[in-house]
Amino acid sequence: MKSLELDTQSLLNIATQVAKQAGEFLRLGIEKAKQINFQSDRDVKLQADEDSETLIRQVLSKKTNFPIVGEEQGGDPTLVDRNEPYWVIDPLDGTYNYLRNLPICCVSIGLMRGKDPILGVIYDFNNDDIYAGIVDEGYFFNNKQVTPHWAEKFSEASLLTGFPSNSDLSTGALTEFFANIQKFKKVRMVGSAAMAMAYVANGRADVYYEQSTNLWDVAAGAALIKAAGGHYAITNVSAKKPFSCDIWISGNQEWIVK
Repeated sequence: MKSLELDTQSLLNIATQVAKQAGEFLRLGIEKAKQINFQSDRDVKLQADEDSETLIRQVLSKKTNFPIVGEEQGGDPTLVDRNEPYWVIDPLDGTYNYLRNLPICCVSIGLMRGKDPILGVIYDFNNDDIYAGIVDEGYFFNNKQVTPHWAEKFSEASLLTGFPSNSDLSTGALTEFFANIQKFKKVRMVGSAAMAMAYVANGRADVYYEQSTNLWDVAAGAALIKAAGGHYAITNVSAKKPFSCDIWISGNQEWIVK
């Protein structure tokens, strides 16, 4: 999907700059930022999540006029059915990893139109790595264009996945989940959907699959995989649970189960 009416390179630069600003704030590890604002049996929210999203929203609102959807402050759920660009941000993906000093977390910023990604940036602030891409224009790792190499055979393919906090853990749902993943050579969980998708886009893994995740977790990653020449499927977008969805991404379209 080309977006000729948009200056996608300028928009990518804006997203990259603000992702790095938010990442630098998070990297400093300000103790106040790690204050727990909410905690349930399977989820945790930090002051860092709120502060990072506020920073990102302020910059994007100043430099662009697109609506914004974010994990902490929400957004208009009708945007997924409209033909207009909007930002989708996860100000800190991998919050629990961040809290426990596990260095697999990031800032994720995507630009979408409806259910289609336009561009995305994922900033791994622990390693100062930028994963960026524009659909139909190219995928970049640390400002260098990259052509990833994925496994050619299903028997050699690795899959990254996870269980989001709102996962359906019923017997039926788990049976479906394991049926979808059991044929892969290796399965790994890293605790950050966005980082997992960045790894696939970069050729470090071959497939990413997750049920009952949210659009802000996957918007940027879907843009990266498409920009890198791979494939994605965002399915089961829920009207009852705004922005909830399932996601497959892969270098090989045949490995996506729809």
